[in-house]
Amino acid sequence: MKRRTIGWGAMLATACVALMVTSATAGVIYTASATTSDGSPLSAMTPGAKLIIDITVRTTDFALGVAGSINGYDNSVLALDAGASTIASSVFNQFCFPAAGCFNGLANQVGTAITFQENAVGPGVEAEFLAALGLTPAGGNGSIDEGLGGVAGAAQFQIVFDYIGAPGTTTTLNIGTFAEYLDGYTGTVDSDVVNTSITVSNFVPEPGVALLLGLGLAGLSRVRGSERA
Repeated sequence: MKRRTIGWGAMLATACVALMVTSATAGVIYTASATTSDGSPLSAMTPGAKLIIDITVRTTDFALGVAGSINGYDNSVLALDAGASTIASSVFNQFCFPAAGCFNGLANQVGTAITFQENAVGPGVEAEFLAALGLTPAGGNGSIDEGLGGVAGAAQFQIVFDYIGAPGTTTTLNIGTFAEYLDGYTGTVDSDVVNTSITVSNFVPEPGVALLLGLGLAGLSRVRGSERA
């Protein structure tokens, strides 16, 4: 596992204070994007390929604590590669200075006091990537945190899995804060969270479907050839 600490290259930024919001607005928002190591689509992953998930966490509240995980997936389809993953050392920082790092955020205990690994918790398995609790609320909303590649505002976490499922298998990864997995969130206005999910599979067409598809493509090719003639 690569634990990404706040580097000297963080961009100088002014204070970025999270706005107070009404209870109808989520306090913590997770967004995620996924790619594969060999470029295969998520709906037809190649066995042995890596699933790479970039996760961004933001808050619209003065968060005092937050825990987040990837959970509920079938670990006979996906195997966590903790060593290839990148974990942020802090989130929701208020100040970032190029010669001193970032300050007034929440320190992430995953990677230090808490080992980043897969655990059997709640109704299934989870990999907790964020567990942060402060004595005072965080001063920022995550938008100036030093993210992947040292880029301010980029995704703070990159979680990697190996696709080990048999042909035709599928699974969904839930990403965010889930009470059933002992995750939690504490804010000064509300405790609402917007979670997300990603579904991957290794769909293989039935032989009959593949044959019909092949015949259809062959017929289309002949029609185009005739039109050119």
